[in-house]
Amino acid sequence: MNADAPTPPPARARRLQRLASGERFDVLVVGGGVTGAGVALDLTCRGLKVALVERADWGQETSSASSRLLHGGLRYLETYEFGLVRESCLERSLLLRNAAGLAWPERFTFPLFRGGRVGRLKLAAGLGLYTALSVPRVLGIPGLVGVKDTQRAIPGIASGVIGAGQYLDGATDDARLVWSVVRTAIERGALCASRVAVTAIEQDGSGVEARLVDRLGASGPDADAPELGRLRADHAVLCGGPFTEQLRALAGLSGTWLSPTRGTHVVLPRHRLPTDGAVVFASPVDGRVMFVLPWPGHTIVGTTDVDAPVERRGNHERGEASDAEVEYLLASANGLVPGAALVRADVISVWSGLRPLLAAPKEDPSARSREERVERDGAITTIAGGKLTGFRSMAEKLGAQLVRHLERDGGPRADTGPNAPRLDGRRASPTRDLRLWGALDARVARPAWSSAEPDAAGLRDAALAGRYGRFAAAARRTAAEGPHAGREALDPQTTWADVAWAAEYEDALEPADVFVRRTDLGYTRPDVAGLAADEVASILAGRRSE
Repeated sequence: MNADAPTPPPARARRLQRLASGERFDVLVVGGGVTGAGVALDLTCRGLKVALVERADWGQETSSASSRLLHGGLRYLETYEFGLVRESCLERSLLLRNAAGLAWPERFTFPLFRGGRVGRLKLAAGLGLYTALSVPRVLGIPGLVGVKDTQRAIPGIASGVIGAGQYLDGATDDARLVWSVVRTAIERGALCASRVAVTAIEQDGSGVEARLVDRLGASGPDADAPELGRLRADHAVLCGGPFTEQLRALAGLSGTWLSPTRGTHVVLPRHRLPTDGAVVFASPVDGRVMFVLPWPGHTIVGTTDVDAPVERRGNHERGEASDAEVEYLLASANGLVPGAALVRADVISVWSGLRPLLAAPKEDPSARSREERVERDGAITTIAGGKLTGFRSMAEKLGAQLVRHLERDGGPRADTGPNAPRLDGRRASPTRDLRLWGALDARVARPAWSSAEPDAAGLRDAALAGRYGRFAAAARRTAAEGPHAGREALDPQTTWADVAWAAEYEDALEPADVFVRRTDLGYTRPDVAGLAADEVASILAGRRSE
């Protein structure tokens, strides 16, 4: 093992033994997306004994299907959601510090067109208000640029452009951010286990009891998963994302919470749509705000926003992108850069996910609120909604409320002696100043690979820095000196050593965990991922059996 490599998480078998041992917890958190991970970390840092379980992989649903942005939400100013923007800007600043390297600044260009819906004065006013809400202003002051600067940022942009607004926001690899939060919670003492499903939750006067099964132990996709036992806790927090209502039903709770929408992105070769930084623009098709986003060696275009009722689909399955959505994204990008002439054959891969938006009477899916909702029913609290950027703040507010509630009810644990951990019920969570697992000690600059003509020779190192943060050097050394050294790389950013690293240090249990949530291989080279699947499964199985 490299001296500067991280410590592997506890073996999964040991974690399952604890879940099945009859050990009592203060809080059981159900759902391992960014919301559940954030809640588990916050409660653990406040001194509570926490178990976090996720029925699939960490961040497998919504939290690995976002636009990979940490942004204040410039477009939400039009709907007067100033509080949401202000909170998101603050959380963006904290993440750029506490997840430095895993989160980074990204420059955005907002082009203006002659006769467009947004003019210079309106954009200038919006950027000014965005700046006023962005305190602390760690990303500098935005401004307007002329036609030539706009054309440099967006080569081949459509005629009629009269300039642009430019500003800095944040970006991240969403799935890796989720794992970093989970891993930080583990370091702080939380018991976290993926592919553990809750099949029933009951509450009585002393708390809750949840029935757990080991989904990884099932002999096939349709086979019953072996039961782990029943876990008792003083309280449960349900973080089901777009499947909140189904999760609540397991606890006998009802009510309409969500109107999920599906967001779809397409991945293109970088040379087919190069940009200097990210682009936010109004789709020429229907005027919706969309993004063109740089990624190592690739460009991402997204996103759609269409209704996707969960009740019409199986539980815990991602929404399937329609052909119409893919064509819409390509048509929108072609409207921005006509010379790109993008066609379906240019699309390397597509990802699609459900947004857990709160139910509202508004007809337009894009207009539904990104705020969160929290509700307590006895010993069970449900949280849903919100944005990736604001996950820590959501957890902070819930954590303070929950600690006060547990203390009012006589304390969350029987151990109240002088050596018992002191609970922290302050409004400001300890997570405000907590560096996440893998974070660097200082904020990083905008990555070189987001330029229109990135340095191909440095692409692997730059991608590793965004993937592993402070452990990038150890990952490079593993690739050069480990048992997989010398093997042909799977793609320019991914080697077989990355597979072994994911198995050893990052709780990867199945090939898709590696291909689409620990690396991007499944999106950048889906053909290679398919060919490597059996060997990757063998590597992961070997790690699980240790």
